[in-house]
Amino acid sequence: MNPEVSVIIPAYNAEKFVAETISSVLAQSYADYEIIVVDDGSTDGTLAVLKSFEPKIKVFTKPNGGPASARNLAIRNSSGRFIAFLDCDDLWVENKLEQQVAFFKSHPEMGLVFSQAQMFIETGGEKIIRSTIGYTADPTLRQLLFGDYIPNSTVMIRRECVDSAGLLNESMDLIAVEDYEYWMRIAHSFKMAGIAKPLALYRIREGNLMGEGRDIDKGLRLSIAAISETERLFPQIWQECKVDRGELFARLHIRAGFAWKKRGKLLEACRKYLAALSCSMHPRVFRWIVAATILRHWS
Repeated sequence: MNPEVSVIIPAYNAEKFVAETISSVLAQSYADYEIIVVDDGSTDGTLAVLKSFEPKIKVFTKPNGGPASARNLAIRNSSGRFIAFLDCDDLWVENKLEQQVAFFKSHPEMGLVFSQAQMFIETGGEKIIRSTIGYTADPTLRQLLFGDYIPNSTVMIRRECVDSAGLLNESMDLIAVEDYEYWMRIAHSFKMAGIAKPLALYRIREGNLMGEGRDIDKGLRLSIAAISETERLFPQIWQECKVDRGELFARLHIRAGFAWKKRGKLLEACRKYLAALSCSMHPRVFRWIVAATILRHWS
C-alpha cells in the first residue's frame, strides 16, 4: 500500500545537519509516510550519514545539479498522495504532518498547504529563535507576485498539483527561487491555505541559500526571474491578478533600495529608486520612493 505522504529532502554537503533533519521526521506523531532523500553530489560525508538511516529512508544519489533537480528525482520516485518538502538543515515540529494531513482532509478543495516557520540560530548546542516567517492571511497568486511568503520546509501539496503543474524548473537561472516559481505555478490553478502557527524551524547558517545576509541585488534579480518565468507561462497573469506589471517591478526595486538604505548605502539605494522610475512613472511610485526614503519601515 502506498504511503499517504512522501517527504522529499534534497541534500548537498549537509553532514552536520541532515541527521537531525531526518530525525525530526522520524519523530512525527503521524506515521503514514515515506522519506526520500537525494544526495545532490555532496563532497563531504553526507552520503554516509544518509546510509546510516537505511532502510528507514530511501536514498538516491546524483551529480550536483541544484535543489530543483534533486527534488524532481525524489518526486519521480515517490508514491504518496501528498508531497511534503523539507530542506536538509531544517526541522519539523512533531505534529507537523498530522496537522497538515488533517487540514487537507477537512479542506479537500486545497491544493497546497503551508504554515509559518521559526527562524533560528544554533549557538553552543542551544537553538535561539530569531523571528517567525510565513504570511498566512491571504495566500493567493496575487500576493505571491509581491514576494515569496511561503517557507519551503512547511509546504505540503496534493499529488494532483504535480500531475497538473509538472515538476520544478531546473534552470540554473532560478536556483534559490525555483520553489517560489513553483508556488506561483501551482497557485495559478489550485487554492492554497496557510496555517497560522509555526510547524517548522528554519536554520540560519552561513552559506544557505536564503540566509539573513543574502545579497540584495541578487535577491532582486532572482525575484524578477521567477516572476518573469511565471509571466512566460501565464501571459494574462497581470489581468487575472489585477496587478500593474510596471508598478510591481518598480516596487521590487524600491524594496531593494530600502534594504540598501538600511545598510547605510545611500548611493546604491538611489540607484534602485531611479531604476524603479524606469519601470513606472505612476504617482504611486513616487509616493513609495518618498516613503522608503523617510520611513524606518517599508515593504
